[in-house]
Amino acid sequence: MQYEELLELFKGRRTLRAIKPDPIPDEMVDKLLEAARWAPTGFNMQPLEMLVVKDLALRSGIKQIVDDYRNSDFFALEATREEWQGSPWTMQTHGRFDTPLAPVFILIMGDTRRRVGLPMAARYSKEKGDSIFESSLSNGFIYMWLAAHSLGLAAQPISAVKYPKLQGLIKDLLDLPDFIYIYDIFLIGYSAMEGGPAAKLMRRLDEMVHHERAADDEFLSEEELRKQIIKLRAGNVARHAEADKINE
Repeated sequence: MQYEELLELFKGRRTLRAIKPDPIPDEMVDKLLEAARWAPTGFNMQPLEMLVVKDLALRSGIKQIVDDYRNSDFFALEATREEWQGSPWTMQTHGRFDTPLAPVFILIMGDTRRRVGLPMAARYSKEKGDSIFESSLSNGFIYMWLAAHSLGLAAQPISAVKYPKLQGLIKDLLDLPDFIYIYDIFLIGYSAMEGGPAAKLMRRLDEMVHHERAADDEFLSEEELRKQIIKLRAGNVARHAEADKINE
Protein backbone atom coordinates (compact mmCIF):
# COMPACT_ATOMS: atom_id res chain seq x y z
CA MET A 1 0.00 0.00 0.00
CA GLN A 2 1.26 3.47 -0.90
CA TYR A 3 1.17 6.39 1.53
CA GLU A 4 -1.52 8.17 -0.49
CA GLU A 5 -3.80 5.11 -0.28
CA LEU A 6 -3.23 4.84 3.46
CA LEU A 7 -3.98 8.54 3.96
CA GLU A 8 -7.23 8.23 1.99
CA LEU A 9 -8.24 5.34 4.25
CA PHE A 10 -7.59 7.51 7.29
CA LYS A 11 -9.48 10.48 5.83
CA GLY A 12 -12.50 8.40 4.86
CA ARG A 13 -13.05 6.83 8.28
CA ARG A 14 -16.14 8.12 10.07
CA THR A 15 -18.45 7.30 12.93
CA LEU A 16 -21.52 6.00 11.09
CA ARG A 17 -24.32 6.05 13.65
CA ALA A 18 -27.16 4.88 11.39
CA ILE A 19 -26.73 1.16 10.70
CA LYS A 20 -28.99 -1.31 8.91
CA PRO A 21 -30.11 -4.45 10.79
CA ASP A 22 -29.13 -6.63 7.80
CA PRO A 23 -26.64 -9.41 8.69
CA ILE A 24 -23.04 -9.21 7.54
CA PRO A 25 -20.85 -12.19 6.51
CA ASP A 26 -18.92 -13.97 9.26
CA GLU A 27 -15.83 -13.64 7.09
CA MET A 28 -15.98 -9.87 7.46
CA VAL A 29 -16.23 -10.12 11.23
CA ASP A 30 -13.24 -12.46 11.28
CA LYS A 31 -11.21 -9.92 9.29
CA LEU A 32 -12.00 -7.19 11.83
CA LEU A 33 -10.87 -9.41 14.69
CA GLU A 34 -7.67 -10.42 12.89
CA ALA A 35 -6.81 -6.78 12.15
CA ALA A 36 -7.22 -5.82 15.80
CA ARG A 37 -5.09 -8.79 16.90
CA TRP A 38 -2.06 -7.25 15.20
CA ALA A 39 -2.26 -3.90 16.97
CA PRO A 40 0.81 -2.91 19.00
CA THR A 41 0.61 -3.20 22.78
CA GLY A 42 2.78 -1.85 25.57
CA PHE A 43 5.69 -4.24 26.27
CA ASN A 44 3.83 -6.82 24.15
CA MET A 45 1.54 -7.75 27.05
CA GLN A 46 -1.36 -8.17 24.58
CA PRO A 47 -4.24 -7.39 27.00
CA LEU A 48 -6.81 -7.22 24.20
CA GLU A 49 -9.88 -9.46 24.45
CA MET A 50 -12.81 -9.24 22.01
CA LEU A 51 -16.37 -10.42 22.53
CA VAL A 52 -18.62 -10.81 19.47
CA VAL A 53 -22.32 -10.49 20.28
CA LYS A 54 -24.91 -11.50 17.67
CA ASP A 55 -27.70 -12.81 19.91
CA LEU A 56 -30.71 -10.50 19.54
CA ALA A 57 -31.66 -10.57 23.22
CA LEU A 58 -28.14 -9.63 24.32
CA ARG A 59 -27.79 -6.90 21.69
CA SER A 60 -31.18 -5.50 22.72
CA GLY A 61 -30.10 -5.59 26.36
CA ILE A 62 -26.93 -3.61 25.64
CA LYS A 63 -28.91 -1.13 23.55
CA GLN A 64 -31.41 -0.63 26.38
CA ILE A 65 -28.66 0.00 28.94
CA VAL A 66 -26.95 2.54 26.67
CA ASP A 67 -30.17 4.34 25.68
CA ASP A 68 -31.37 4.56 29.29
CA TYR A 69 -28.11 6.25 30.26
CA ARG A 70 -27.98 8.60 27.31
CA ASN A 71 -31.57 9.75 27.70
CA SER A 72 -31.23 10.43 31.43
CA ASP A 73 -27.79 10.90 32.99
CA PHE A 74 -26.18 12.22 29.80
CA PHE A 75 -28.75 14.97 29.29
CA ALA A 76 -28.70 15.86 32.99
CA LEU A 77 -24.94 16.41 32.84
CA GLU A 78 -25.20 18.40 29.60
CA ALA A 79 -27.45 20.89 31.41
CA THR A 80 -24.37 21.98 33.39
CA ARG A 81 -22.40 22.98 30.25
CA GLU A 82 -20.73 26.42 30.31
CA GLU A 83 -22.93 29.22 28.92
CA TRP A 84 -20.32 30.40 26.42
CA GLN A 85 -20.75 27.13 24.48
CA GLY A 86 -24.33 28.01 23.60
CA SER A 87 -27.42 25.87 24.02
CA PRO A 88 -26.82 22.68 26.01
CA TRP A 89 -27.42 19.34 24.36
CA THR A 90 -30.94 18.47 25.51
CA MET A 91 -33.70 16.08 24.54
CA GLN A 92 -35.69 19.12 23.36
CA THR A 93 -32.96 20.31 20.99
CA HIS A 94 -31.71 16.90 19.91
CA GLY A 95 -34.47 14.38 20.51
CA ARG A 96 -34.03 10.99 22.14
CA PHE A 97 -30.90 8.94 21.60
CA ASP A 98 -31.71 5.72 19.77
CA THR A 99 -28.77 3.35 19.47
CA PRO A 100 -29.02 1.32 16.23
CA LEU A 101 -29.57 -2.41 16.67
CA ALA A 102 -26.67 -3.34 14.41
CA PRO A 103 -26.31 -7.03 13.49
CA VAL A 104 -22.98 -7.37 15.30
CA PHE A 105 -21.73 -5.83 18.53
CA ILE A 106 -18.01 -6.26 19.25
CA LEU A 107 -16.74 -5.46 22.73
CA ILE A 108 -13.15 -4.23 22.88
CA MET A 109 -11.95 -5.39 26.29
CA GLY A 110 -8.79 -5.71 28.33
CA ASP A 111 -7.62 -8.36 30.78
CA THR A 112 -6.30 -6.31 33.70
CA ARG A 113 -4.30 -9.27 35.03
CA ARG A 114 -1.78 -8.79 32.22
CA ARG A 115 -0.57 -5.58 33.82
CA VAL A 116 1.72 -7.67 36.04
CA GLY A 117 3.95 -8.17 32.99
CA LEU A 118 4.75 -4.46 32.74
CA PRO A 119 8.11 -3.13 33.96
CA MET A 120 8.03 -2.68 37.73
CA ALA A 121 8.31 1.11 37.40
CA ALA A 122 5.06 1.16 35.40
CA ARG A 123 3.41 -1.61 37.37
CA TYR A 124 3.59 0.35 40.60
CA SER A 125 2.62 3.67 39.05
CA LYS A 126 -1.15 3.62 38.54
CA GLU A 127 -1.02 6.60 36.18
CA LYS A 128 1.70 5.05 33.99
CA GLY A 129 0.19 1.57 34.13
CA ASP A 130 -3.25 2.89 33.20
CA SER A 131 -1.78 4.85 30.29
CA ILE A 132 0.02 1.81 28.84
CA PHE A 133 -3.02 -0.44 29.33
CA GLU A 134 -5.46 2.04 27.75
CA SER A 135 -3.21 2.89 24.81
CA SER A 136 -2.75 -0.83 24.08
CA LEU A 137 -6.52 -1.26 23.86
CA SER A 138 -6.95 1.93 21.85
CA ASN A 139 -4.54 0.58 19.22
CA GLY A 140 -6.71 -2.51 18.72
CA PHE A 141 -9.75 -0.25 18.65
CA ILE A 142 -8.47 1.95 15.83
CA TYR A 143 -7.08 -1.02 13.84
CA MET A 144 -10.54 -2.58 13.88
CA TRP A 145 -12.19 0.73 12.92
CA LEU A 146 -9.93 1.22 9.92
CA ALA A 147 -10.42 -2.40 8.87
CA ALA A 148 -14.20 -1.90 9.00
CA HIS A 149 -13.92 1.16 6.77
CA SER A 150 -11.71 -0.71 4.29
CA LEU A 151 -14.42 -3.41 4.04
CA GLY A 152 -17.20 -0.89 3.43
CA LEU A 153 -18.75 -1.45 6.85
CA ALA A 154 -20.23 1.12 9.19
CA ALA A 155 -18.81 1.23 12.70
CA GLN A 156 -20.19 3.14 15.66
CA PRO A 157 -18.27 3.14 18.94
CA ILE A 158 -20.24 3.30 22.20
CA SER A 159 -17.63 4.98 24.37
CA ALA A 160 -20.16 5.69 27.13
CA VAL A 161 -19.48 2.13 28.30
CA LYS A 162 -16.44 3.49 30.14
CA TYR A 163 -18.72 5.02 32.79
CA PRO A 164 -18.86 2.76 35.86
CA LYS A 165 -22.66 2.44 35.78
CA LEU A 166 -22.71 1.08 32.22
CA GLN A 167 -19.57 -0.97 32.79
CA GLY A 168 -21.24 -2.78 35.67
CA LEU A 169 -24.61 -3.35 33.98
CA ILE A 170 -23.13 -4.66 30.72
CA LYS A 171 -20.61 -6.89 32.48
CA ASP A 172 -23.45 -8.37 34.51
CA LEU A 173 -25.56 -8.93 31.38
CA LEU A 174 -22.72 -10.74 29.61
CA ASP A 175 -21.34 -12.65 32.64
CA LEU A 176 -17.95 -10.95 32.34
CA PRO A 177 -15.47 -11.50 35.22
CA ASP A 178 -14.21 -8.69 37.44
CA PHE A 179 -10.73 -8.65 35.88
CA ILE A 180 -12.16 -7.70 32.47
CA TYR A 181 -12.39 -4.01 31.58
CA ILE A 182 -14.68 -2.94 28.73
CA TYR A 183 -12.78 -0.30 26.76
CA ASP A 184 -15.44 0.30 24.08
CA ILE A 185 -18.15 -1.37 22.03
CA PHE A 186 -18.36 -1.31 18.24
CA LEU A 187 -21.71 -1.60 16.49
CA ILE A 188 -20.91 -3.11 13.10
CA GLY A 189 -23.06 -3.40 9.96
CA TYR A 190 -23.93 -1.68 6.71
CA SER A 191 -24.54 2.06 6.75
CA ALA A 192 -28.13 3.31 6.55
CA MET A 193 -27.03 6.84 5.65
CA GLU A 194 -27.71 7.76 2.04
CA GLY A 195 -24.81 9.41 0.28
CA GLY A 196 -22.42 8.72 3.12
CA PRO A 197 -21.43 10.98 6.01
CA ALA A 198 -20.98 14.72 5.73
CA ALA A 199 -17.52 16.20 5.24
CA LYS A 200 -15.54 16.35 8.46
CA LEU A 201 -14.38 19.72 9.75
CA MET A 202 -10.66 19.41 10.47
CA ARG A 203 -8.13 21.80 11.96
CA ARG A 204 -5.39 22.96 9.60
CA LEU A 205 -2.10 21.10 9.80
CA ASP A 206 -0.10 24.31 10.30
CA GLU A 207 -2.28 25.07 13.33
CA MET A 208 -1.46 21.73 14.94
CA VAL A 209 2.26 21.34 14.19
CA HIS A 210 5.02 23.16 16.09
CA HIS A 211 8.79 23.04 15.62
CA GLU A 212 11.62 22.97 18.15
CA ARG A 213 9.83 25.08 20.80
CA ALA A 214 6.24 26.14 21.36
CA ALA A 215 5.51 29.15 23.57
CA ASP A 216 2.04 30.54 24.34
CA ASP A 217 1.82 32.53 21.12
CA GLU A 218 2.16 29.28 19.12
CA PHE A 219 -1.31 28.21 20.26
CA LEU A 220 -4.80 29.56 19.77
CA SER A 221 -5.91 32.32 22.10
CA GLU A 222 -8.69 31.52 24.55
CA GLU A 223 -11.17 33.43 22.37
CA GLU A 224 -10.06 31.64 19.18
CA LEU A 225 -10.21 28.29 20.94
CA ARG A 226 -13.74 28.89 22.19
CA LYS A 227 -14.96 29.86 18.73
CA GLN A 228 -13.49 26.69 17.28
CA ILE A 229 -15.00 24.50 20.00
CA ILE A 230 -18.45 25.99 19.38
CA LYS A 231 -18.13 25.27 15.66
CA LEU A 232 -16.84 21.71 16.11
CA ARG A 233 -19.46 20.92 18.72
CA ALA A 234 -22.31 22.19 16.54
CA GLY A 235 -21.28 19.85 13.74
CA ASN A 236 -21.00 16.89 16.10
CA VAL A 237 -24.45 17.46 17.62
CA ALA A 238 -25.99 17.80 14.15
CA ARG A 239 -24.48 14.48 13.00
CA HIS A 240 -25.85 12.71 16.07
CA ALA A 241 -29.32 14.14 15.46
CA GLU A 242 -29.28 13.13 11.78
CA ALA A 243 -28.42 9.53 12.62
CA ASP A 244 -30.99 9.24 15.41
CA LYS A 245 -33.76 10.32 13.03
CA ILE A 246 -32.80 7.47 10.70
CA ASN A 247 -32.67 5.00 13.60
CA GLU A 248 -36.15 5.87 14.90
